[in-house]
Amino acid sequence: MKYLVLFFFLTCTLCPELSFAQTKGKISGTVVDASTGETLVGVNVFIEGTLIGKSTDLDGKYTIEVEPGTYVVVASYVSYTRKRITDVEVLAGNVTKLDFQLESEALDLGEVTVSASAIRNNEVSLLRDRQKSISISDAISADAISRTGSGDAAEAMKKVTGASVIGGKYVFIRGLGDRYSSTQLNGSDLPSSDPNRKSFQLDLLPSSLLENIVTLKTFTPDKPGNFSGGLVNVGTKDFPDNFTFQASISSSYNTVVTGSQSILPLSSKTDWLGFDNGMRAIPEVLKNRAFIIPFESEARFNADKAKTLDEVSRLFRPEMSPDETTIPLNRSFSFALGNQITLLDRPLGFTASLSYNNSYDAYENGLAGRYQLIGQISPESSLTTLYDLSDNMGNNNVDIGGLLSSSFKISDLHKISATLLRTQSGSSSARYLSGFWEETPTGTYETRVLQYTERSLNSLQFRGKHSFPNLLDLGLDWNLSSSKNAQDEPDLRYFTSGYTIAENGDVNYSIASALYPRPARFFRDLTEDNLNITVDLTLPVRIRTTNTAKIKVGGYYQDINRDFTERRFEYRTGSRSPISYNSFAPDANAFFSNVGIANQQGSQFIFSNYITDASNIKNDYTAIMDIYAFYAMIEAPLTDKLRLVGGARFEDTYQKTASADSTLKAGINDDKDILPSVNFIYALNENMNFRVSYTNTLARPNFRELAPYATFDFVGDFVFSGNDSLKRTLIRNADFRWEWFPTAGEIISVSAFYKRMSNPIERAIRIDVNRSSTIQNVPSAEVYGLEFEIRKSLAQLGSFLRPFSVSSNLTFVRSVVDIPEGELFVIRQNDPKASSTRTLQGQSPFILNADLGYEHSELGLVGNLTFNLFGDRLQSVALGAAPDVFERSVPTLDLIARKRLLPGIDVSISAKNLLDPEYKISQILNDNEYKYQSFKRGRTLSIGLKYAL
Repeated sequence: MKYLVLFFFLTCTLCPELSFAQTKGKISGTVVDASTGETLVGVNVFIEGTLIGKSTDLDGKYTIEVEPGTYVVVASYVSYTRKRITDVEVLAGNVTKLDFQLESEALDLGEVTVSASAIRNNEVSLLRDRQKSISISDAISADAISRTGSGDAAEAMKKVTGASVIGGKYVFIRGLGDRYSSTQLNGSDLPSSDPNRKSFQLDLLPSSLLENIVTLKTFTPDKPGNFSGGLVNVGTKDFPDNFTFQASISSSYNTVVTGSQSILPLSSKTDWLGFDNGMRAIPEVLKNRAFIIPFESEARFNADKAKTLDEVSRLFRPEMSPDETTIPLNRSFSFALGNQITLLDRPLGFTASLSYNNSYDAYENGLAGRYQLIGQISPESSLTTLYDLSDNMGNNNVDIGGLLSSSFKISDLHKISATLLRTQSGSSSARYLSGFWEETPTGTYETRVLQYTERSLNSLQFRGKHSFPNLLDLGLDWNLSSSKNAQDEPDLRYFTSGYTIAENGDVNYSIASALYPRPARFFRDLTEDNLNITVDLTLPVRIRTTNTAKIKVGGYYQDINRDFTERRFEYRTGSRSPISYNSFAPDANAFFSNVGIANQQGSQFIFSNYITDASNIKNDYTAIMDIYAFYAMIEAPLTDKLRLVGGARFEDTYQKTASADSTLKAGINDDKDILPSVNFIYALNENMNFRVSYTNTLARPNFRELAPYATFDFVGDFVFSGNDSLKRTLIRNADFRWEWFPTAGEIISVSAFYKRMSNPIERAIRIDVNRSSTIQNVPSAEVYGLEFEIRKSLAQLGSFLRPFSVSSNLTFVRSVVDIPEGELFVIRQNDPKASSTRTLQGQSPFILNADLGYEHSELGLVGNLTFNLFGDRLQSVALGAAPDVFERSVPTLDLIARKRLLPGIDVSISAKNLLDPEYKISQILNDNEYKYQSFKRGRTLSIGLKYAL
């Protein structure tokens, strides 16, 4: 930490000298068509009365370097009205942002002159892009992310209309589950580093890397068709106008966790870097599956096999129970820098950033329960308790993210870019549950879990953007990305036991091997390679003297390959051991300190505890998915006010998940889909639009859901198994939106949407079949809802309210799922009045995001009070007449404030989860609540320091 403080101090004191040494300033901005929002290439932007100027590049951007002073800047382009902006002030070493919106000459405006007050910041620019967008979308800029104190992309997404963030990582759009959303980085798909989910973990992308986050709500043919809720595209910072540097450091205190004694596993020396140093690795000799651990019956009278079994049993570390640890403060830091230099007389821009976060999460006295309905439903019915446990958990999570991005302008019409993203995440957790379990009604059940999960993502992306004026102004965009994500779970340990108290007070500890699996340790390894290639061709076509249509065609290829392996080792006690397998001291670690050969009686070897290989080859699987896609679309103005965006996308998908056990059926989806899309945008006036669209999209099962292997959270919990018969979900979408942009930076909108799903996928619990859970298709579902959004300054209510603004969005959603006939028949055996429908799994009935902002530029003070609330959402379907399991509504209230201390130096404070509600998953029957899981997270107070050039 002392080196970080020294680095921070030197940067603060030395870097300003770099800035002050510069004698010139820059004017930089973007030029767009005022009616369509499209960037304009080749616009002449110059300083009036001089020969100093530049033409806009293929992104519509320009940069002019001038001496400090005040200027008149002019933008001139064929077929567009010339525009002058006066009083443009340029300071030495600074960049003055100046964007232009040019009107068509058909409007006969002559020359337009405005003052520099028209300069717009990033949030205003994004709202302008939304207004001119060809699809229904929402967006948040880097400025807004900074103002709200969001540390990563997941936190930033909480501000997006209809978005809710699950577990601080996964984004649900419009209340739909993560399978109905997709995530992209600069237009390329991001793979999930969690094998059990589709969506990318957005908390791995720190806010310092971000330029903006755009969420598309409606499908257009140039985008992948596998989303219905939303497509989240994270844009990283690109091509800075001058040298930029930013460094920040923060620390936080949690009222429940920090300073308390919590349970955690023993850590390795490199856990703080997000990876294990080999302490938890599978012993070298066991990596070879051909190596066979001798059975005890073989080793009892064979000296060589006895020696082998003894040595192998001693190779594992003895810790099988969590340690009590004092939890320190959370801490994080990040830095980012960027610059633009000249290479071969052409501009080369680059950005580099690194972020580090080390945080702790824990709870005590949580609850975990499972319940079963016995008999028919009646007003007096209640659920029978399968178990009711006290739940304690501790977790240490380390996230490291690094990004290097560069862009090179070969010419004003050709640009290539490259982005390298590297993330590393290590999560060390311990869990201890104890209490009543129906299998041991006279005693107390105990189970312990020690887990370390290491995740990594490497993504390399190349992009190109080209314009060919001599080829009918043809535009070419291409994107090639290759990524590799991995998840390693070394030495996942489960140890379950029980104890009874005798009349004399003696405590008898035991392991009931007939009731639950023996003590075990797992080694799981997953790797996934993902290749994406996209090519887009855009041809402008003049359809009238003042209007231009765009014809766009392109192709897409995605190749995904996944390998998953699992090894499982169990402990047993020798049949002739003097130590009883069913009796041990209260220290679980002591049970495993006595392993291998206990003694020798003549030629017979007597074993205490020893290890066995309980791996099941069916749990290993490989998976592939190949997608070939082609599309054609047109964007055309039908009248001066009405635009059409329409076309279709063809996707040919082959998806296969195959167990290493060749006797098991592989999960295969071989589909060819045509996905049409029609969007109409009608401009009611220059600041108001009405949008309507109809699209077809789909949602595919993920590899884990097709895989046959079984997993559980702790011994005795429901076992989850995949389903090799899952089909894709086909979705028909209708969307409507009215949107009004009263002034720069403000919006008021109302949206309505409807979705009809065929074969939606949902998770279900079967208590009647080995207490398992699985995944299934149901025949159909409907989802429909309304969205309301407002971003408004309060200045109109009085000058004293000028610094204040409000931003709020509210989403109401209703979903209806048709229960399969076979399942409905079983339900009505116990509940004849049961409904034939239920809500969609993962669906929230409402989502509310509200934000009260304060910004006083003279004081350098920014503050935000944010509130988030979602309605109860279906977590798992309980097959039969038992009530379904719901994740209950949780309100979140955060307060963030930032104050400028010195030029470039800000201090920030925040108080998050101020209400500290109970997180709860439960079932309800006859107004009685049965808690599936519950705990409190505590309030988090943080302070940070940031320096920026």
